[in-house]
Amino acid sequence: MYAVLGKRGGRVLEEDLIEGSSMFDITAVLPVVESFGAVEEFRKRTSGSANPQLKFSHWEVNIWSCPLLLNTLRIIM
Repeated sequence: MYAVLGKRGGRVLEEDLIEGSSMFDITAVLPVVESFGAVEEFRKRTSGSANPQLKFSHWEVNIWSCPLLLNTLRIIM
């Protein structure tokens, strides 16, 4: 799970062991563009034992990946 999230630019926010079982509940964020095909990759890497549920959470602007904003910052600096 962590390798797939890391490869796709995701971040783990929270992880909990579900009492009375050997299951984990992992909350993470993943860029939308990287979410396509992620469910299949999670299942493939975990031999089908992962049950990922993807839902939209929030918008997040990454100025370091936006060429227009980077050029604006360079001009201001």
